[in-house]
Amino acid sequence: MDGGPAARFGGSLNPAKRSDVFSMQISVKLAALFSFVFAAVCLWFAVDALKSLADITDPAQAAGAGDFVWFWGFLAGVGVVLGVVTWTIAERQTEDKD
Repeated sequence: MDGGPAARFGGSLNPAKRSDVFSMQISVKLAALFSFVFAAVCLWFAVDALKSLADITDPAQAAGAGDFVWFWGFLAGVGVVLGVVTWTIAERQTEDKD
């Protein structure tokens, strides 16, 4: 195939060449904000699950709910770390331009 894997999906490796594939670029700071929003939603799920632990009487369900809390807490942590790293990269890029 001529053009490699990108050509199979209608894309082009040459950004100057127009294609029919829709593409969108977002700023680095907007990506960081999306990461923080993702982290907040995950934290909300974790807190909600943590509050519902008191209502569970079955030990097997309580263990599963505890794992659910840890899972959403982990995802919230990942979102915060990615947001902070992305925001730091954005700040360094603007400092380099000055």
